[in-house]
Amino acid sequence: MLKLLSYPIKPNMPSWPGSPSVNLSPRNEIRLGKSSNTTMLEIYNHYGTHIDGPRHYNPDGKNIGELPLEMFIYDRPFLLDVPKHPGEKITAEDLKPFTAEIEKADLLLIRTGFYHVRLTEPEVYEQNGPAVNSDVARWLVDHFPDLKAIALDFVSVASFSDRAEGKLTHQILLGMTQEKFICIIEDVNLGSLNSTELKKVFAIPLIVEGMDSSPVTMWAECN
Repeated sequence: MLKLLSYPIKPNMPSWPGSPSVNLSPRNEIRLGKSSNTTMLEIYNHYGTHIDGPRHYNPDGKNIGELPLEMFIYDRPFLLDVPKHPGEKITAEDLKPFTAEIEKADLLLIRTGFYHVRLTEPEVYEQNGPAVNSDVARWLVDHFPDLKAIALDFVSVASFSDRAEGKLTHQILLGMTQEKFICIIEDVNLGSLNSTELKKVFAIPLIVEGMDSSPVTMWAECN
């Protein structure tokens, strides 16, 4: 069974405050006498479910087009429930009881339950989401060499309510302070997943040379 984890892209979705929405502009239309329908797509690369690559916060980091395909395919995903309220931080103490499970994983999916807020209170989702503390970022890059990415059910690894801490978390995870980097998949729909049925996850970006990050089509293969 396959489960879609990325949100279908549409205008005016909740996103990081100030982010532009998606725009679809018809280029050719059959109804106007053209032979086919074609469309111009204009989309911000951090809109909707997307992956932050190293270049996003590391000027010397690799861009999406330079990462190997294996960075987007996860054979050993681990789903962890860490309930959080608006503005609350995920700390290393939240994760340390699950060290043995994370050591085996190549993708850590953190489910706070905040995906519910995306639909019911979109302004809260944008303005005051949970965040991953910088101590978590340092702990993950220092102790888990097999971890390729983390995936989050809120708008960003940073909270708009604490951008300074979010900047540091991004920098550490994306390799600005050390050689090891961990990609960040943000705004993921984790509501339908069951940890016991999870087998494999794919998060396939638009492979655009030179682009720091990209929207992804993300899905899970389940038992």
